[in-house]
Amino acid sequence: MRILRTALGSLLLVAALGACTSEDDEPYQASIGTNERTERLDALGFAIVTDGEGNGRVVGTLLNTTDEPAALVSAEVDSERGPVTAAVLEEEIDLPPGEPVELARVPAVSVQADDLPVGFFVELTLGLDDGSTVDLLVPVEPQEGPYAEIEVEVPPDGDVSP
Repeated sequence: MRILRTALGSLLLVAALGACTSEDDEPYQASIGTNERTERLDALGFAIVTDGEGNGRVVGTLLNTTDEPAALVSAEVDSERGPVTAAVLEEEIDLPPGEPVELARVPAVSVQADDLPVGFFVELTLGLDDGSTVDLLVPVEPQEGPYAEIEVEVPPDGDVSP
């Protein structure tokens, strides 16, 4: 009888543990980056990826949560370690209603600084075409691991707005 109870207990334990496992076998990926939600826009997973030579690229996903088209028209970076310049490398980045726009795949938001060390956080302000802004405190990440494939683009003439 004791063996039967032990076997039954083991069977119940295995069934309980099996119920706790995830149905999808996707590996867990830790979140990197900063999120901010406003009335008009969700900014998700934002970080600055740096090449280690003072050049960087803003990455993250923007989601226009309204029914009206919007556009990203500016980016500003503020760091306590010295001056940083940022530029949207096209006139604007369109943000269609309800469609996520990944800045790692569309026209770049370029960042340049004399000192942009990995591991620090900097203030990033994204400007929209209606004059509203989204303010984030974002990490500076190396161009490796999950960011190894990110292209860090520098303006061709070095012209970035302060």
